[in-house]
Amino acid sequence: MSITQNIPDTDVLLCDVSAFATPAIISLVGAGGKTSTLFRLAGLFCHSGRRVLITTTTQMYLPDPSCPVTLCRDPAQLPAERFQSPLMACFSGWNAARNKVRGFAPEIIDRLIAQQDLDVILIEADGARGFAIKAPAEHEPCIPQSSSCVIGVTGGNLFGKPVGPDNVHRWTHFAAITGLSAGDQLDLPAMRRLVQHPQGLFKGAPPGCRRIWFINRVSQYENQQTLKEMLEATDVDAIWQGAVQETPPVTRRVVR
Repeated sequence: MSITQNIPDTDVLLCDVSAFATPAIISLVGAGGKTSTLFRLAGLFCHSGRRVLITTTTQMYLPDPSCPVTLCRDPAQLPAERFQSPLMACFSGWNAARNKVRGFAPEIIDRLIAQQDLDVILIEADGARGFAIKAPAEHEPCIPQSSSCVIGVTGGNLFGKPVGPDNVHRWTHFAAITGLSAGDQLDLPAMRRLVQHPQGLFKGAPPGCRRIWFINRVSQYENQQTLKEMLEATDVDAIWQGAVQETPPVTRRVVR
């Protein structure tokens, strides 16, 4: 087990999420910064020379205009030359009223693993309606079973604050998993239960995939020893802590 603080080299993060198989299929679940984390990772991978595809199994906001977007029924049927761009996004449809794109069923994305012209597929596999934290409902999340890594995002800005249906998505499910009542403060034991519970943050993660817990929107919260204790109390492979819209996006990291 090792702890790293003040990480300047983003290649460290890419080592955490990269897989031996190509393409590496990375799914993001939870709440509190999934989309921002996805785009940040996409940029880091592209900068390192990988070819990246962005998509979703739910709905998400359109990527930056600089990212080419393809709408189709099945991305696995696209010709190989469509995947030569360093960065592209592929979706099944677009909801203009909400400025959101619709994605694909997980099994459709699973077929993309045979597309050797890609190095990384980044998937937003959960919805949170802008909330900082959530627990999944019965039909959530929608994780492709070919995922080699699942990143579970939680908004660290709620630590130590009262929680309830006004600031937690799927509050009923969250309360049942964590044991909290409306108005209780969100503490680390409750977060451990959310991370560790089979119906919690990593619900539906494929067996054997790498699991990373990203505590987002905090620059400084717990000391290094606490991060180590958090890792020991869960079965995740790594914990990241930071603020994805800052530089560097991850300021502390602990791995097994």
